[in-house]
Amino acid sequence: MSQATAGSGFMFSLYEQYIGEPKSKKQVYGYWLFLIGCLIGFAGVALFITTINSSTGNDLEVSFTARLAYTLAGLGLPIAIFGIVLLLPVRERAIHATLGGLAITVLGIFGFNVAYPSNWAGVGQDYTIPVIAVYATGLAVIAGVVVLVPILTGKEGMLVEDEVRGLDAHPPVLVGQQNHGTLFSVFRRPGEEWTWRAVQQSAIATSVEAANSRTAAKDAVGDLKSKVSNARLLEITTAAFRLYEDEQGVWRWVLLRDDGSVAAESGERYDSRDATEDSVSFTKDQGPSAPVLDIDGAAFDVYRDGDDWRWNLLDEDRSVIAEGAEAYGDEASADDAADEVANRIGDARVLAVDPFGVELYEDGDGWRWRLLDAEDDEVAVGEPTFDSRREAEADADELLGHLSDATVVEKGSAGYELYEDDGGWRWRLLDDEDDIVAESNPEATDRSAVRSGAERMAAAAEDAEAFEIDDADYEIYPGADGWHWRFVAEDRRVIADRTGGYETPEDAEDAIERVREQALEADLLEFETAAFQQYQTVAGDWRWRLIDEGGAVLADSGQAYDSKDDAGNAMATLKEKAPDADLLEIETAAFELFEDDGGDWGWRLIDEGGRLVADGADRHATKQGAREAMDFLVDHSPDADVRTVEGAGFQLYTDDADDWRWRCVHESNDVLALSPDGHATRDEAAASVDEVRPTAADAAINAVEHVAFEVDPGRGRRWDVIDRHRETLVEGREQYADAEEARQAIERLRSEGGDATIFAIDEAAIRLSGGSEGWRWELIDRDRTVYARSAGSYDVRARAATVIDEVRSLAPEAGELDFETAGFELVREDGQWYWQLLNADETVVAEGSTGYEDRGEAVDAIDRLREMLGTASVLEIDDPTFEVHQRDGGWIWRLVDEHGDALAESVETYPTRSAARERMNTLKEHAPSGALSVAG
Repeated sequence: MSQATAGSGFMFSLYEQYIGEPKSKKQVYGYWLFLIGCLIGFAGVALFITTINSSTGNDLEVSFTARLAYTLAGLGLPIAIFGIVLLLPVRERAIHATLGGLAITVLGIFGFNVAYPSNWAGVGQDYTIPVIAVYATGLAVIAGVVVLVPILTGKEGMLVEDEVRGLDAHPPVLVGQQNHGTLFSVFRRPGEEWTWRAVQQSAIATSVEAANSRTAAKDAVGDLKSKVSNARLLEITTAAFRLYEDEQGVWRWVLLRDDGSVAAESGERYDSRDATEDSVSFTKDQGPSAPVLDIDGAAFDVYRDGDDWRWNLLDEDRSVIAEGAEAYGDEASADDAADEVANRIGDARVLAVDPFGVELYEDGDGWRWRLLDAEDDEVAVGEPTFDSRREAEADADELLGHLSDATVVEKGSAGYELYEDDGGWRWRLLDDEDDIVAESNPEATDRSAVRSGAERMAAAAEDAEAFEIDDADYEIYPGADGWHWRFVAEDRRVIADRTGGYETPEDAEDAIERVREQALEADLLEFETAAFQQYQTVAGDWRWRLIDEGGAVLADSGQAYDSKDDAGNAMATLKEKAPDADLLEIETAAFELFEDDGGDWGWRLIDEGGRLVADGADRHATKQGAREAMDFLVDHSPDADVRTVEGAGFQLYTDDADDWRWRCVHESNDVLALSPDGHATRDEAAASVDEVRPTAADAAINAVEHVAFEVDPGRGRRWDVIDRHRETLVEGREQYADAEEARQAIERLRSEGGDATIFAIDEAAIRLSGGSEGWRWELIDRDRTVYARSAGSYDVRARAATVIDEVRSLAPEAGELDFETAGFELVREDGQWYWQLLNADETVVAEGSTGYEDRGEAVDAIDRLREMLGTASVLEIDDPTFEVHQRDGGWIWRLVDEHGDALAESVETYPTRSAARERMNTLKEHAPSGALSVAG
């Protein structure tokens, strides 16, 4: 039916009579609603004006009239806008939204009538703002649709109707969705009723290139219409080269077969016709005899790159599996570089440094080693130089084995270092200048004992006082059962002591005074066999005892006697059983020299009562040694100082070289520490003690079992590896931003450095490295000169290793991909084989336009081309031309302008050449007068 019959009634008749043919009922309703809304609004305004002019002062009458005027005016505007919405190309959902907005405005108007005037404009409850807000919301919804639709009309949107969305307004054939279709055309002949006609549509031609705008596309159609009528069909009876110049003045050529299909095209674009003709001549002259460049295994391809020369190593598929590392000035240099790679790479060792590796290398007349990371950066260098590579390897291997246990110390930070020396353990104390300021007594051999000694030194040093011993001193010191005393020489030999506990230091000092007195008065008692001793006790009683030659008491009187004779008579009875025993009478203190069961000699001092006053601290190998110790006590006791010792003290003394030194002595007489160096004066030694005290108290304790990392904050936190004697074994090369970064680097080396691969580069090596961008390899020598590298990167290490093995096996036997003048090269692209004709500079002069699934088919195509080139002519086209080509087993036609640019081609592929020509002629006949329809 016609559009006029889509609706009926008075409104439709008036609209068709005075406005025009409506497209839909919605369009008619929209027009009348807009008109009605305007009339209602005008009526409300007119009523309001009348109300003002005829006001009688009666508030109720004015209020009712005003409410009616306001109601009409309020309804007119949303109804008029709703009519505009119906006139727009909107969906039903947009109409529903508008109806909702219209209902909200009606609700607002109703609220106004309820509130006005008793609760309006400041009177009563004042609902002015809520009512106006409701009305404005409804109006905004209606107006919003009107505003949004123009914005969304050119785009896909939920408010816009499908029929105005560009492509949907046109049949599928016109928008490229189908090649064939039927169009129903509805029309009315002048003075007649409406009718329709079914039109069969068929797409004939399509553009080859897309336009960037609607205007450009329309211009392209206009250009086609102007040229298609004069275009002629290029009828070729034999193969021919066609030369043409494009709009930019660039020349090129194509080789057409006798059926009009393209067999080849120029590999480059040329600036002049002469250059294009030279390219055609080269192809015609050299193509028939140019060899196909086959590769057996692999071949080196030396080629020109601008002004430079480079080389690639190609496999049988002509894939690049290796490439030169640099460019060369001439072809001979590039050839020599490729030959050198062929000679080096076969025996080259693969270096997979991950994460660390150790390289052995010659340095002057000796061998050294260096630690490398995965990027081949030098991390550290071994300091010693060795006579042989084997020695350097052994040193590196041994040091790497100790890295996991290496202690980390900080240069310039005071600390104790425990280390093993000649089978025993010792410690040294370093100050903040890394000078050794104290060291342990070398007598300790146990690591735990040495650590305990360092801890005792740290605990006692700060409060230790300095003192001197002039020949010998008495020292009073605490013990587990009270106070004790000892008589020590300057060299800390204990000459005599009394280990019996005294309650107070004063008691011990009183005992020392008795020793002083009695040592001067004591007689020397010497006996070689057992002897009877007769003595008077402090209480005045007399006693006796029998002692052996070692001084041990064999028997005693068991009771006290009133007189010496009574004791002697009792002793005489026992003497009958020991006739060889001497009789010793003790009236004053006495020194006794005796030999113990082990054959060693000792001495002791007993008072007149037979009590032990002092005992020699040591046993001597000879009787004379014991006598000399006893004499030392007698000679030096009167002048010896008495000193109470609690904790530790620093003893200042002179050594055999007359230098001043100090030793830190614990109250137990253990030597905690020694000064490492001698000093010229006593004051210098005392000053050294003052420096040691704070250092020893606060220093940390570290054990250097074999090696240690020494971090130097003054050199960017670089680290060295030192041995137990603080000799530098390895010098670090890297610097770190902060202590944490240095710590992480050392921890990584400690955990993974022991597994580092040790290698040496003789002639060359293949360095395999990986990163975020994949795995690559390079052929290098010991000086890190790069001779070759991988042609690309590989996702996994295994793939890179496979390519390396392939290169190592193929490169030594690879020939050179060479030809004198021209050669055909087969290349694979997107799964298809294509051929290219190269000149001596390996520039592509010609290339095939057809790809082949099989390489053999591409070789056959080259053979056919050779036959074609002998009889091919040269054409130059100055006008638009139709060409017929083969495609996908069928035929297509193409319209090419005088510049060789394709303007259009057939939409379909036709089974025969004549069918393609027939459709081409259809276009040529009807296109000049064809109508233009723009979709979208």
